[in-house]
Formats: sequence, C-alpha cells, structure tokens
Amino acid sequence: MPEKPFEDLTIEKVRRDDLGKLEKLFTSAFADEVDIEQVKRRIRRTRQFYYILNPLSKFSLWIKNHFNIYVIKISGELVGFVQVSYINSTQMHIDYIAFSKEYRGQGLGQWVLAILFSQVADANNYDVILEVRVGNRAYNFYKRLGFREMTEILHYELRLDPAFILPQVVDLPGFRKLAMLERGKLYHLYLESVPITLRRVIRRTYGEFSPSMMVRHLEWAKNYLMRKQKQDYVVEQDGKIVAWLNVNSYFKVKSHVISLTIHPDYESLRQGLLSKAVHLIAKNYGPGVISTTIYSDDPGKQVALERLGFSKDLAYYLMFRPAAAKRNDSGKSPSHPTKPLPVSSRQCKKRRYGGKD
Repeated sequence: MPEKPFEDLTIEKVRRDDLGKLEKLFTSAFADEVDIEQVKRRIRRTRQFYYILNPLSKFSLWIKNHFNIYVIKISGELVGFVQVSYINSTQMHIDYIAFSKEYRGQGLGQWVLAILFSQVADANNYDVILEVRVGNRAYNFYKRLGFREMTEILHYELRLDPAFILPQVVDLPGFRKLAMLERGKLYHLYLESVPITLRRVIRRTYGEFSPSMMVRHLEWAKNYLMRKQKQDYVVEQDGKIVAWLNVNSYFKVKSHVISLTIHPDYESLRQGLLSKAVHLIAKNYGPGVISTTIYSDDPGKQVALERLGFSKDLAYYLMFRPAAAKRNDSGKSPSHPTKPLPVSSRQCKKRRYGGKD
C-alpha cells in the first residue's frame, strides 16, 4: 500500500450536496473526451431525482452503478472522484477517475487505486476493466498496476448539418424492427459475433439481452428522465437474426449513439445498416451528432464508416486486470466476498472502500 499523500484525506460515497462540484470537476477533466452536455444533464437529473433514484438502486443495476461514485476530499474539499460500475458478479469497470489540476501528479491516483484494488477488487476476486486514451501517460501507470492491453477501441463521429448529403439507402432484405419476444435471440447473435477473447474480458449474460419486466420498467423510467429514445432493428436472413442495429437518441442535446452487432458471415451488411441508421436519425431528429465505437480488429469496419462521412475522433486501449485468483502473485480467492465501505485517513481503524452498498 503506497503512503498516504495528504493528511486529513477521505474517500466518501457521493452525496447530493457533492454533485455540483462533481459536475465542474468532471467537465474540466473530460471536456475533450465525452459529450459534456449529456453528462451535465445526467448529473443534474441525478441531483433533481436523488431521493427517488437512490432507493431504486437496490433493484436496478443501471441505477446502482449510477451511484457508485466516490469523492476524494482533503480537509473537506472535494479534489477528485472515482466512478465504478459492476458489469456482472465477477467484473468491475472503472468508469472515470479524475483529480483537480492542483492535486495531480502527487500520488493521489495511486493511493486511491491501491485501496480500490486491495479492499474491493482483490478482496472480492473481481476482474477490473477500464479504457485509457491512446497517448495518455496513464497507460504505463496502469501497466505497472497489472493491467494488460486487450484491444484498441476507435470512436467515430458524424455531424449531421443542413449541408450534409445523406448517403444512398441500400435495400436490406429482412430489415425490420426487433420484436420484444425476440430479445433473447440477440444473446446468441452476440456469442456468434464477438471474438471469444473479448467475451472473456467482458462477460455478458443472457439477462442483459432479455431483461425481466421490472428491469424493463426501470429502463423506461431511466430513458424518460434522460430524455432518451431507444430503437432496435434487426436483419433476419436464412431463418435467423444475423445483424442488430441499436440507436440511442438523446434528442434534447441532439446526440445519437449507434451500435452494430453483425454475424461474421454477414459482414457485408455493415455499410447498408450504417446508411439506414443515418437516414433514420436524420428523418426523425434532424441535425445533430452521431457517434459509434468499433474494435480495431477489422480495417473493413473503418472503411465502411469513412465512406459514409464518419471521422475517427478518439482511440482508447481496452485494459484488463485479472482477478486475484487468476494472477501468479495471488493467493486463494476469499470464500465470502467482503462488503467494501468508505475509508477515511482520519481514523486509525482500517475501513473498506468500494462500490457496493
């Protein structure tokens, strides 16, 4: 465990009163990497409906992950934060970690992550996953902490403005909206489409693709609060679903995110599906920004995007730190997971820190 870099240093679960300062810190740290207006809206909605959403976090993984934010304070002043989410029962994702400019480079990040790993990830035998921007000096820092690079993630954007010439729509036999009862079939498409090396890194379950009625109702409430509309389309050919197009539209901020899952034998559908998505968004919402991400495993994916006018905006490394039981330097995993709690350097007792309630 690295030495504590400051006296009177605490890690606390975020409270409603912290959200205003958190918004400012987040904006200054990630202004060039994420849709800031969308993030601001999310934080403000969280503050507005805090006392409604917080109790619901016991029933919804999405809402629970929304509140897995821990703020770092020195003498009561908020100087940093870390947000984590739980992908499943064995994997934890570090969403964001950032500190005020005047406190960077002074060992805070190393200290916070050391606590996170020793008292949460290793104690509960979690894999840890994160993304780091290509060219970011933190890449080597994460390597020293036991992360290894798995693949590169490319982020593309297309700006729909009045001068943009829409691409020609390609006829796609079998293209239609996804029926609710078909959602379970998407899991089988996922298994057939995503390389096994990546499926081992991020393990998705059948329940994510075919959620319960309660989860669907909570999803609807979340989308309503976020002013988000979600649309799912599929291509059915040869008696099975071979491609899935998902469109998430944040219409208040004119931002749209599309994702594609395509069976390898039907990769030729990619450009046609992207063209369909662009036309649907332009018709329903007008001007705005469309973004999507792809793995760098196939240059053909990049070509299809660039032909339609998308430009590569950012690139990230997907980093993976195996659970303690899988590493050579580990002992046995605990038979009973520990319950992580906030830690304070003002107290002599060791306390747990982490993202579980």
